[in-house]
Order: sequence, then C-alpha cells, then structure tokens
Amino acid sequence: MQRSLYPESSNGDFDSIVAAINRKLFYRIFDPIALYRVIYDDNGNPTKVVFLDVNPAYERVMGVKRKQVVGHTFAEVWPCAEKEWHQLVIDVAHSGRSKHHEGESRDTGKYLYGLGFSPAKGQVAVVFLDMTNWKRTEEALRKSESQLLSYREELRKLIAKISLTEEETRHSIATKIHDRVGYSLAMIMHRLQRLHGIAQDHNAKNELEEIMKMLDNVIQDTRTLTFEISSPLLYDVGLGAALESVAEQILKLHGIDVDFQEKGDASERIDTDISVLLYQMTRELLINVVKHAKASRVFIRLHHGKNKVRVVVEDDGRGFIIKKRRSQPTASGFGLFSIKERLHSIGGSIQIISEPGKGTTVSLTAPRRMEHGVQ
Repeated sequence: MQRSLYPESSNGDFDSIVAAINRKLFYRIFDPIALYRVIYDDNGNPTKVVFLDVNPAYERVMGVKRKQVVGHTFAEVWPCAEKEWHQLVIDVAHSGRSKHHEGESRDTGKYLYGLGFSPAKGQVAVVFLDMTNWKRTEEALRKSESQLLSYREELRKLIAKISLTEEETRHSIATKIHDRVGYSLAMIMHRLQRLHGIAQDHNAKNELEEIMKMLDNVIQDTRTLTFEISSPLLYDVGLGAALESVAEQILKLHGIDVDFQEKGDASERIDTDISVLLYQMTRELLINVVKHAKASRVFIRLHHGKNKVRVVVEDDGRGFIIKKRRSQPTASGFGLFSIKERLHSIGGSIQIISEPGKGTTVSLTAPRRMEHGVQ
C-alpha cells in the first residue's frame, strides 16, 4: 500500500500552494513551470513524482498539453527522461532546499536549465529555462573559434613556408649569379689583365686599365648583390657568420656601430630551415632599426643552447610603447607581427622589451631542429 506523507490536495489546498508563487504569475509567466507532488511509501521512501499543474509556457516549450500531464507521473509523461531531472524533484522535496540542474532532454530534444524549490511540504515547483538556442549558439561559437585557431595555425605555417620558399629561390638565384655571372666576369678580368701585360701601346694600356676598373666595380657590385639576395655564408659557414656579415652590411652603411657576439657550442647543428628563418627575421629587425629606431649602436647576441637557439638584437634607439604599437600597427609593428607568426609556426617565441628613450631589445628563440618541418 502506498500513501502520501501529506494529504491529497483539494482545490482549496492547491490554491494555497499556488498562492505561494502567485497564481496569476504562475499562468502568465513566460518561463515554463511545473508543480509536482512526491508520493512516499509507508517507510518514507519516494515512489512516484506526480504532476499537479503546468503553466502555458510549459505546454508550449515542452510540446505537451496540460490535460496530458496533470495527474500523471513523471515517468508516464517523460519515459525517456534523464534520471537527473527526476532526482532533482526528489532531492528538493526531501531537503526543502532549492537545487538546479541543466542538460539535454531526450524526450523534448531541448537543452534545459531547471531550478527547483519547495513551496510546501512534499510539493516541488521547477522553473525551466529553454537554453537550446543559446547552447546551439555556444556550440557554433566554439566550433568557429576552433576553426579560427586552425585557420590561424595554417596561416602561420603558410607564412613560414612562403618565407622558406622565397629563400630557396633567392639562394638559387644567388648561386647562379655567383657560378655563371661571377665566373664569367672573373674570366673576362683575367683576359684583360693578360692583354694589359702584353700591350705595347700606352693609350691602349690606359684604356684597358679604365675597363678593368669598371669591371672590378661590376664584380664588387655583383658580389654585394649576391650577398643581398642570399648570404652564401649562411650555407657555407653558418648562422653566426651570416648574421655578423649582414649586420655589418646593413648597419655600417648607415653609420651605426655593431657589436656581435656568439656564445655556446656553434658546432651543434641547426636545421637549415631554422637558420634561414632566424637569418631572415634578424635581417628584418636590423632594417627596422635603420628605419625607425634612430640608434647609434646595435648589440647582436647569438646563443647556442642544448635544444634551442636564441638571437638577441638590442639597440640604443628611441624605443616605443609596446601596448600602443600592438593597438596601432605600423610598418615596423606589422614586421614584428609577421616575425611572431613565423616563429610560432616552428615552435619558437619572441620577446620584446622597449620603453620610450630606452631602446629596444628583441629576443628570438627557436628549436635547433624542426620536429616535423613546416607543413
């Protein structure tokens, strides 16, 4: 035999229950509300949860009619409901304290938030909030954010790949200039020197000397152009020699003193792609110094670690406010952003320290070896 711990409600009793949450409010409120009674056995154990009433909003959101619900048990109305919703009513009736739960409802296909409270002993009211659209929007935003991060990572890799492809092209062109044009010019110079040695006519000797001077300038310009296109030192000697050379080439031309130091075991191999990217980035930083820093001296440090390599470029120029530079990108700011993206694509990082009037220090850190390369 089953019985309720409390007498069954008459209309008058029910009116008093509903009065606790305001009868008019109950039927007119926009959020779904359901009233339940918990039925107990002789031992005080809950056996059923019975619907006492629902408001029009509950009918609309849950897709059921009031007459299909009132007087029926929770299990009859919602046979596939998650046990947490049934337990919510039981727990509130037992403790008298409010409790909430949210989750997807298999019966309705909606994502719901429910807040349960007890307006009278053995009675439970649950106010529902239909969060289905919000949840879908949240999922869409999460998916969009994930896609955005994926696209950004692909962009990083693409930027690095373009940089490496550009350097490969530059190196190929520089090699061809050196091997073909440089060799041809050297042979022409050699023949002119032989002609100069056997020429008897004074005017002819003078003319040959002028031609040789012009040719020597062309040879020097060709060598300079070869270095500007792609440093042979980077491939033939190493990153340190290439950085020192490009620093001398860029800064000394503009009257800026250079102090270069290399620390650590330089014999430890650095992947060519890493060396190329660090060389490119350092070159860009030095060009930024020339264009924007108004510096008189630049310190370049190359540190060889066990697993990482770091290049530090420090100038005594005018510096800048880092936050302002991030919010108002300039040509140099975009350059730093590009460097940051390329470094991230290979598992590296950039650190910038700067204050107005106190110069700028930029540290580029990268792994010595690429795990999987730039895809």
